[in-house]
Amino acid sequence: MNKLFLLMILFSSTALFADWEIETFTHEATGSTTQSAMIRNDEGFELAIFKTDEGYVWLDFSLSNYTFDEFAQQPLPRFQIDSFKPVQLLRGFVATIVPADEGIEAVVVSDSETISTIRDFSVNHIISERLPERVICPIFQGASRPHLDTIKQLSTGKQITFSFTLLDGSKGETMFTLKGAKKALDSIL
Repeated sequence: MNKLFLLMILFSSTALFADWEIETFTHEATGSTTQSAMIRNDEGFELAIFKTDEGYVWLDFSLSNYTFDEFAQQPLPRFQIDSFKPVQLLRGFVATIVPADEGIEAVVVSDSETISTIRDFSVNHIISERLPERVICPIFQGASRPHLDTIKQLSTGKQITFSFTLLDGSKGETMFTLKGAKKALDSIL
């Protein structure tokens, strides 16, 4: 999946929905295009939602483009839409939604390479891909794979908040408005 982002080179903005806009990317190798609903807040953080040719919907959260910060290896960011249950992103090899009924026992690899299992039912979980300045995770993987209603929450909510830890151990938080998100998402999904 990382190659998708590395090979996309052409960019054009095609529509605006309040603070949300639609971007179109062209994949250099295949010539295929992908549309993304995205928003950038005043602090320079970016949130993008896009759908792949396979029908999977992904969330892409990027650190501010005003800094050279990097995400910590763990914990990865946590997001919450309004007062819905928070979603903790977990580091993993295959990005996937972890259904609540699987009773997650998350395998967490610490920076010192120790492994532990932690039961935490106060949050939902998504196994994510971490790049130094962004995290990418699925929010819909088809009707056969249970999902967390994230798309519905994005379409009906007022704001999404991300809490994160940086590589230097400092913690941060940023928010995005969801005003206009429904129209933007409807146009790409």
